[in-house]
Amino acid sequence: MKKMRWITVVMSCLAGQLSAQQQYPILDWKANTTFYHFLTECLHEQYRLRDSSLASALKDGTVAAYQQACRRRYLDILGKFPEKTPLSPQITGTIDRDGYRIEKILYQSFPGHHVSANLYVPDGKGPFPGLVFFSGHEATAKATATYQQTVIRLALNGFCVLSIDPIGQGERFQITTPDGTPRSRGGTTGHTLLAAGSNLAGTSVVAYQLWDNERGLDYLCSLPEVDTSRLGCLGNSGGGTQTAYFLPYDPRIKVAVVASYVTRRERTLEILGPQDGCQWLPLESEAGLDISDYLIMFAPRPVLILAGRYGFVDFPGTMDVFRELKTVYGSLGHADKVGLFASDNGHGIQTAKQIAAVKWFRRWFYGSDRMTNTATPVLLSAAQLQVTRTGQVNGDFPDEKNVQDANEALADQAAAFRKRIAKEYRPSRYREMIRKAIAYEDGGSAVDTQHMGSFEKDGYRFVKLILRREGMPPLPCLYGRRRDGSLSPKVEILLDDAGKSQALENTALLQQAARAGYDVLVPDLRGLGETADDPAWNPAKYMNSGYRCDMLSLFVGKPVPTQRAEDIRTLTLFYAHLLGSRTDSVVIRAKGRTAEAALIAACLDSRISRVQLVTTVRSFYQLLRHPLMLDQYDYVIPGALKFFDLPDLVHFAGPQRVTYLNDLSGGRFPKAAPGK
Repeated sequence: MKKMRWITVVMSCLAGQLSAQQQYPILDWKANTTFYHFLTECLHEQYRLRDSSLASALKDGTVAAYQQACRRRYLDILGKFPEKTPLSPQITGTIDRDGYRIEKILYQSFPGHHVSANLYVPDGKGPFPGLVFFSGHEATAKATATYQQTVIRLALNGFCVLSIDPIGQGERFQITTPDGTPRSRGGTTGHTLLAAGSNLAGTSVVAYQLWDNERGLDYLCSLPEVDTSRLGCLGNSGGGTQTAYFLPYDPRIKVAVVASYVTRRERTLEILGPQDGCQWLPLESEAGLDISDYLIMFAPRPVLILAGRYGFVDFPGTMDVFRELKTVYGSLGHADKVGLFASDNGHGIQTAKQIAAVKWFRRWFYGSDRMTNTATPVLLSAAQLQVTRTGQVNGDFPDEKNVQDANEALADQAAAFRKRIAKEYRPSRYREMIRKAIAYEDGGSAVDTQHMGSFEKDGYRFVKLILRREGMPPLPCLYGRRRDGSLSPKVEILLDDAGKSQALENTALLQQAARAGYDVLVPDLRGLGETADDPAWNPAKYMNSGYRCDMLSLFVGKPVPTQRAEDIRTLTLFYAHLLGSRTDSVVIRAKGRTAEAALIAACLDSRISRVQLVTTVRSFYQLLRHPLMLDQYDYVIPGALKFFDLPDLVHFAGPQRVTYLNDLSGGRFPKAAPGK
């Protein structure tokens, strides 16, 4: 009876008509916030669990177990690293200064991948405590004025410091022309463009930076001037991020300073949205890891937080983290080993913060925070500090192995496994592998429907529907039945990454479907059409129109292609409910960023008889090889290439069920990336 009542409602709605000008919007609220709010609910729930877990550890006296559990989860999402190979270091020049010298260093963190750095060695008799300095997002990296000032002050006060160029900055731009000319601007843009391919290959920009820094510490430890029992690290902004991620990884680090970074992750995401591709790890929230946890894992070793009260890093969040760390360190009997220096300025490592850092390291490595040299640092130009001949490692080494190359090598290494499981796994096992690899969730078969109006167009009477399934955001959808009013056993799902309004503009396609006897479903998959996020939250420099929600999706462990495949499942369940016991046939035409979800759905749902994929990527390798591709995060499933590439899914679905129309337009590969 319930099904009959629903069909009666649908039929009566189809009889009504609205004007063409009113036909497309469905959601009766601020629709473009829907996807974001769904994801932030997931985020907050995951962090509520994290906060509860820490509170229990503090109450029960099991902080050490909490630290160990955090580290296991961190290493798991961080992924595997390569074997350590010879650094093959080169000193390309030396500059003698008053009180110290600067050596220009090149080393290979893995074969063919060169790292440029400056080593600051104090005058006098060593060995000295050794420090690694991690640069923030300035394109000049190690040559940035405040970074030079910081490491010079440290060198003048008895520390041997290695200042490293991160990938995408300084002399290490990865996305370049053959002669080494950068094609992207440094820092936030370059890291973001590299992160998508890295995530698909099962790694991250975080991991690449960490490995460069790990090998930098190895180089530092190889020097006779360095006391390997007294090692520390520090960094500012994006370098503060690198510091936080480094602390739980390498036990050789005994003391640390983190500048202009520490706050609550939830607050950062709410106030600023996701930042660039080296500021976070996929699945980090799902793993219950807050920024605070990286410092908690370091406890009870000494750590100092440097902060500006008026920068864009949320200062109340900084204070909240500091209070939490005080409690944790206090529970371990070392409350004095965590510190906070906050100054009345903004983002960065200005003079007062530099001096605070020097005193912190002096306190723990020399037994007194008294500075032995307070001279004002005299800076050099970027050209004077330049390590390479051309100014870029890509210019000096034509066969330089960039991040893109390394990602492709990782994908190639997994090719044999992908081929083997495609051949050996039974269909049920392969299907289950897909579900697990993409974190697919099924919210059950019950689909709640809400009628929002109706209209007529191109041979169809359309009813506006909101479809809801447990644990998933509402799905706006147009259901079109042919004018004769009969319920067809065949339905065509029309998907367009520009939204359902664009799909309905294809009059010829609708008329063709009507002649063939198909009903049609025309939805806005989550994050598209009327649920697309506000452009104001998605800066052009990230080259992804849905960047905020794409990143949040990865962060909470719900890749966008997976979520959209779940939406398609909602559509097929809805139509199956209408048909009852009748045999149904589902055809999908998916354009652009909806195509991957349609292909996944075809692998998981036997009711889908045919899919046509229009103007989309055919292989994840396209993303690895073309980091300047627009909207690449709509295709990213972390670690997917360990298990399948898109052609593998086509093979599993059945080549007779899948056709491609048009290649991805070359216009989607701009000449250069905008932004910082």
